[in-house]
Amino acid sequence: MSITSVVDRVQKLLALSKSENANEAATAAALANKLIDQYRLSEIDLEIKGQAEEPIEEDAGYIYESGKVTTWKYTLVGLLVQHYGLSWWNDTSYLTGRMVSRYKLVGRRSDITVAKYMFNWLVLECQRLSNQHAKGQGRVYVASYCEGFVSGIADQLRASRVEVQKDATSAAIIRLDARSEASSDFLDNLHPELVVKKKKSFSRYNAMGYSAGLTSGRNIHLGESLGDGKAPKFLT
Repeated sequence: MSITSVVDRVQKLLALSKSENANEAATAAALANKLIDQYRLSEIDLEIKGQAEEPIEEDAGYIYESGKVTTWKYTLVGLLVQHYGLSWWNDTSYLTGRMVSRYKLVGRRSDITVAKYMFNWLVLECQRLSNQHAKGQGRVYVASYCEGFVSGIADQLRASRVEVQKDATSAAIIRLDARSEASSDFLDNLHPELVVKKKKSFSRYNAMGYSAGLTSGRNIHLGESLGDGKAPKFLT
């Protein structure tokens, strides 16, 4: 099964998630949310059986680029990179005299595809929800809301991973968990000149905004991310 086939299956499930029947909708969304991790584990099983292993590569594009990096978006990239067994680096460029941060992914093509799609969709969802629930509360509240949203997404991804791995073999889990290290090793060999620089970051914080965003992030149906008819532009 290809990643395209997985997307097709998710879209069919999400057609049911729009049902007026609450239980049917919740069930469909939950199934869609698990499909990606199930697909990745099925690929691992094929590797263990000696079938072709998907090679590690560096993506030609960028998952996120900005002249001024937004904290919650940066955190979201890191979350998805970790969850999907990838590595990343900042391909900094200078355009018309100003620095632009461009975050490039390294890993297996299917993992890169999903991570880029999820990032784009979740950014749009976070912005949509913050406009509904945090508009007029001030910049600090909005930023805190978005940071809480990302934390809620992290909780969902962890819960989904645990649920899917209940039926996986220990060998498959170990191999899946090793993807991040393999991607990092590939990046180190590809760009040995890269140096990890640690820097302190200070930002203002609003506890009520963070809590509101956390609730939204925990309640959003991640499965809907692959049910958007406009999705193909992200699957590159």
